[in-house]
This record gives sequence, structure tokens and C-alpha cells, in this order.
Amino acid sequence: SGSSFSFGVCFVDTSVGKFLLGQFSDDHFCSRLRTAVSHYPPVQVLYENDQALPTCLRQVLEGPLHSVPREALKSSKEFWDAPRTLKQLREGNYFEDKYPEALGHFIDPEDSMHLTPREDGCLALKALGACVWYLSESLIDEEVLTMRSFERYVPQETHVDRQIGGDRKSSPISLNNMILDGVCLQNLEVLRNPSGGTEGTLLATMDFCCTPFGKRLFQQWLCSPPCRVKLIEDRQRAVDDLLKYAEEAKKTRELLQSLPDLERLLSRIHGQGLARKGTSHPDQRAILYEDTAYNKRKIGNLLQALEGFRKTVKVAPLWADVLSSLTSSTLAGCVSVDSQQEHFPDLTEALEFFENAFDHEQAKKEGRVTPSAGVDADYDEAMRLVKTANKALQEYLAQQGRHFNCKATYVGTGKNRFQIEVPESSARYATSDHELHGQRKGFRRYYTSEVKRLAANLVSAEEAQEAAVKDIMRRIFENFDHRRAQWEQAVRCIALLDCLLSLAQYSGSLTSTSCTPHFLPTDSEPCLRVKAGFHPCLLQHLGAATLIPNDLTLGDPESCPPLLALITGPNMGGKSTLMRQAGLLVIIAQMGARVPAEACELTLVDRIFTRLGASDRITSGESTFFVEVNETSTILRHATEHSLVLLDELGRGTSTHDGMALAHAVVKELAESICCRTLFSTHYHHLVESFRKHPAVHLAHMACMVEDENEEDPTEETIVFLYKCAAGPCPKSYGFNAAKLAGIPLEVIRRAFEKSRQLEERIQMHRAN
Repeated sequence: SGSSFSFGVCFVDTSVGKFLLGQFSDDHFCSRLRTAVSHYPPVQVLYENDQALPTCLRQVLEGPLHSVPREALKSSKEFWDAPRTLKQLREGNYFEDKYPEALGHFIDPEDSMHLTPREDGCLALKALGACVWYLSESLIDEEVLTMRSFERYVPQETHVDRQIGGDRKSSPISLNNMILDGVCLQNLEVLRNPSGGTEGTLLATMDFCCTPFGKRLFQQWLCSPPCRVKLIEDRQRAVDDLLKYAEEAKKTRELLQSLPDLERLLSRIHGQGLARKGTSHPDQRAILYEDTAYNKRKIGNLLQALEGFRKTVKVAPLWADVLSSLTSSTLAGCVSVDSQQEHFPDLTEALEFFENAFDHEQAKKEGRVTPSAGVDADYDEAMRLVKTANKALQEYLAQQGRHFNCKATYVGTGKNRFQIEVPESSARYATSDHELHGQRKGFRRYYTSEVKRLAANLVSAEEAQEAAVKDIMRRIFENFDHRRAQWEQAVRCIALLDCLLSLAQYSGSLTSTSCTPHFLPTDSEPCLRVKAGFHPCLLQHLGAATLIPNDLTLGDPESCPPLLALITGPNMGGKSTLMRQAGLLVIIAQMGARVPAEACELTLVDRIFTRLGASDRITSGESTFFVEVNETSTILRHATEHSLVLLDELGRGTSTHDGMALAHAVVKELAESICCRTLFSTHYHHLVESFRKHPAVHLAHMACMVEDENEEDPTEETIVFLYKCAAGPCPKSYGFNAAKLAGIPLEVIRRAFEKSRQLEERIQMHRAN
């Protein structure tokens, strides 16, 4: 309606059987949707084939998702509506009346049949319907849906959406996590660099995780740093503990490095243990010529998972001696065994059961499972019946030996088994019940009604045994899956421990100056103070010896300096790098790690806004300037006093006068109304003059040194960048130096300089008049 839209989204990770389901309203730029696909980058996108698809959604499909395979599904037939989705889930009986809590949020609570969607959940269920249809077509709906692993996706918001000139004071931070939208993740190169890789990104710089599931959790941490001081400080204590007890941490990392992807193995074993697949499923109809090889692979998954969990239980003993000395409750929970939710579960009984359940080496070698006694009731009962039937046949044979007064034996194979063979000399003892069935020299063979009955009992028992053996492997997998809550809790603890170890490893890698950030009380005035800070990604690649540290001060609870820094300086002088450095240091600080700086003090940041770089979006029909103002609009409408805003050269995509006027208005709005921490770089020196004496604006510049300065010919000058942020404005931008470095002919530069001087003289004359 108007400039707002509502979206339903469903993310499915089929490798671990997890669904992320949500419905939310969005602005005309699809900010929340763009953020969602940035936090959870899809490898395939399903959308409704509808001519009335909003333009903004098409722009997302052609913009951030342009390189992702997409499939347009037919309305109703493939892209189900909410009622049909619920009907299919009910008829499929995937949840057996135990609907996941997250899914239940979108269903009318008064409908016990789970067939009526809530009014505010129809779009989410519609998105789920498309995924269920696709999973059904791919024949993996049973494996994925029966995991019952659903989470509700709720976009975090600062709850400030205002018109210009309204009340700018927001309430204290109510968010659990900092908001990093898609634009911010892209501009700060948190997850991906401009080429689509990870080299030089914050993820590549900080990710020292040893396990695949730990890496997945760490990426979520990067996208959503916490906004709770207690949680951040507990992570800081965990980092200190891990660095203090370096030997224990080293042994733990070595143990974790040998773990398989337990999270995905749990999903595979769940699918292999399903008993509810219909006869139409290929698994039930396929004739596997390499059945043994296929079974060996399935058994390998189970044995790999068991071996992995056996290694995880070795973690707690490594920390037993120092457990009482740990200052972080989160770390202590990960390395101590307890039944509480935040602790590592006791897996002793479960691992012991599967250790003795069957011969692992034999199963790995033969591709079949022979359970030990007491493991499987059906198999044990079948074995008992076979044993009883064999015993009855042997007792009857002994009876017949006494009857014939000789040694009687069973002979024959297949259907002719259990013929009673006696010497020809004893044949005179045969009765009318003894039916002659064959003979050989010196011997005769008989059947009786009783031996036929006993043989039939044995055949029936053997058939039951064969059926039990055929299904025993699936039931062993099913037994393992019944304990999934325990296994998943163990995986969560190990993933959390892996992420804490990664933070500690990164913090320990800062061989140059580093510090633990200090967070001021939540009721303090916003501030950000960094002393001798480095860009974290450049520090890893180039080393401290080649980098220049920079101080940064935005706000101060005591002296109340300006919250907005207006930064000028020469092209390539380091303005954009300084701004990115500030954003990345805040992310690292709120993740709980140490930062590359001598000192860092700040209040919590609820959201980082970025307007960096300049490019158009041809596929979306957006010009460079339109992209600029779109992102600026998001900042002005949603920033709070707790936000951090990074604006780089706003207004360069249009005429100089229009651009500078827009930049002036935005600076005034940020400084006087929103009052948030802001770094604003510009080449508009008249803009700088306008705010020279403004109490809420601090002027700074990236220093440089000019050699052979020449007021008449800039081509004779040589600029040395000092990459140091200094107080006050920069006298000029030295753009002609950048042109010279780029190789533009010197004569062209001289003509440009002459034209620039003429324009400057005209402006001065106009002002004088």
C-alpha cells in the first residue's frame, strides 16, 4: 500500500533440515528484504510468476540476486496459497500433530486441525508452500520437513520511522542485536569483497573456526553482533580466559579440527532412519545393484557421527582442572557437563549404547548391521523364534531316532529340507504317518505331518528374521535420531565454543597494540573514542609497520564534544578507509573480541548506516545519484541517537550546487536533529566553511605534505599522503594530483587548472557583488 510492501520469506537449508520463516512490511527500497538475503545468501530463489510483481522486488531479483539461479513458479499450482500449504502439511502428516512452535505462530491458534492461517501469516505460509512443493518435486520433503526444525525470521528494527523535523530522540536500545543491512555488509566488506570472494573481508580476517558448523554460526555472529553489554562482556571474559589458558585452548582446537560436520550428519542419519516413506518413493522401488556400497556409505555416516561425538566428550576433561577459575559463564557452560540447557549434555549412556549395539568393524566391512542382544526387540524376537523352531526340530529328530532304534538325521535342501533319513534296516519301524519321500543305497527318507509343521514354523521364523535383518539398519539409525535433542545440544555447545575460540585466536593474533573495548553504561550519552586504531583487515594483510594508526573521537559523556566529524582531505588520502575502519572496529567490539587499538571506549551501537562508494545499478534502472539518495533516505528515516552513520562524499552524483545543498541539509539534520555518531567526508569546501563554527560539528582532515608547491602549475607539485587524521579542514582537495597519478596528460591538467581558477574567480566576484 503506497510506498510500503509486505513480504513473506522462507529460507531452507536442506543440508541440515532447517527452515527460517517470516513475514514483514518493508519500504519502497526493500531494505529488510535486501538485508535478509545478505544475512542468508541463497543458492537458489523461488518466486511467484506474477505480472503484478512489485518493481522493487524485481530490482532485488535483478540486483543482489542477479547471479543466483531463479525459478518462477506458477501461482496456485506450484506456488501454493496459505490454506493449501496447511492442507498439504496436514495430509502429509509430517509433524504428527506436534507442529513446530515457530510454524504455529503463523497458524490460527483456535484451529486445532492447523488448517487456518493467521491473517498476518498468509504470505509466510505461501512462501513455505512454494518450498514444500519444490522439496516434494525433489523427493526430499520427508527428510527435511520431519526434522521439525523451524525458526521465525523477524527483521530487527530500531523502531524509528519519522518524517523530517519530527522528534529525534529515541528510547534506549531495545534490540538484541545490531542491525547490519545489506548495503552496510557490502560497503564494509564484512562477508564478501567486490569480486564476490572473501579475501580481505572481515570474515576472512576473524574466522579461525575449526568446524563447519562453527563457521556457520560465526558468520551469523558477524551479521548480527549483540546489543547487550552483559553478553558482550561475558564474551570478552571468555576471550581472556582462553588466552590465559592457552594450552587447554590449543588442545581443544586440535580436537575440534578433527570433527566432521556433525550438524549435517544428523540430518543425513535422520533421513536414513525414516520409516514413513511411501511406496511411491524411489527408495522403496529402486533396485540397487551396488546395495552393499550404498549401505557401507550409510553406515559410514553413522560411525563418523559417533566418532565425532566421542571426541566432543573429551573437551570437558581438558578444562576440568581450571573450570572453577573461568570467569565467563558462557565458556564454563560449553566445557562442563550438565543437564541444563546452556551446558554440554552427558552423552555417556548414548555413546555406550551405540558402542555395544553392533560390531562396528564388521558393519563397515560387510555393509550390514548385526545388532547385539537387547538392542532391537524385533530382531531379538525373530532370533528367539528361529532358535525355538530349530530346538523343536532337533527334539523331534531325537524322538524319531528312538522310534527307529537308530541314528536319524535330517537331509535335503530348499523345500526338501528336514527329510528324516534312517538305515534301510530300520525301515520296518515306519508307521502309516511316515511318508516315503526318497531313498539312496542303504537308507530311506521320510516325511511326517509333524516334521512338516515344525519346518513350516522354522520357515516362518526365518522370514521374520530376514525382515528384521533387512530393516535393522534403518531402525538403528532411527534409534540414533530419537536422541537428536541430545546430539543437537552437543553441536550447539561445540559451535559456541568454536566461535569463542575464534574470537580468542583473532584477539591473540593482534601482535601489535590491542585492547579490550570498554562499554559505557546504557544511559550514557553516545560516544565512540578510539586511540591509535588500525583498519583490522589491512592490518592482517599489510602489518602494523606499514600502517598509520589514527585516533577518533565522536562524543564524550564528560566534555560533550561534537558527535559529527566533517572530514576533508586529498583524493586517495584515506578518508574512506578511516570511515570503514570505524565501522569495522565497532562490529569487532560488539562481537566481544579485542580491537587493534591502544584504547577503545564506546556506548552500544544499534545500527551502522553506510553511504560509501558510487555506482549505478543498470539492471535495476537506478542511476548513481538515485542510489545515493535512496541510501541517504534510509539513514534519515531510521537512524537513532545510538546509530553510527558513515557518509562518503554525498552529492557527487549530481550538479555541484544541488549536491552541496543536499549535503548541507543532511549534515544539519544529522547534527541537530538525529544527534548520532557520524563520519561525513566531503570535497565541498564551501560546505566545510558553513559548519566551521557549528557546536555539533567537528572539522577534521586527512593530512598530506606538499613538495614543490606551485600556485601556478599543479603538475609541478608532489603530494605525500600522511594517512593521519588531523584537526581542522584541509585547504584543498588536490584533485589535480590524482589526475597526474592516473596518467592524464600534463597539458590537459594545466588547462583544467586554468579553468578551475577562472571558475573560482567568478564565484568570488559573484559573492562580492
